[in-house]
Amino acid sequence: MNEQLLPLAVWLQVAYGTIGHRLRAAWTDRRAEDGIDEAVTKMIWLAVGIVVALAATAFFMSTFETAKSNVPDPVAP
Repeated sequence: MNEQLLPLAVWLQVAYGTIGHRLRAAWTDRRAEDGIDEAVTKMIWLAVGIVVALAATAFFMSTFETAKSNVPDPVAP
């Protein structure tokens, strides 16, 4: 390897190792958490998902109704 690129390669390897270690530690800590807090968090995310789904449905229905009202009635020739 080129001497000019060696420090960069070492820095990248150390950074990659540190990030990987932190991700593995976070994943392990997250899997170890159990209890009421996790249930509350899941319920909050479920409620957020339902609200987003309802908002998306309302938006698409209003867009469809607007487009449907803009289409002219067919006229016989």
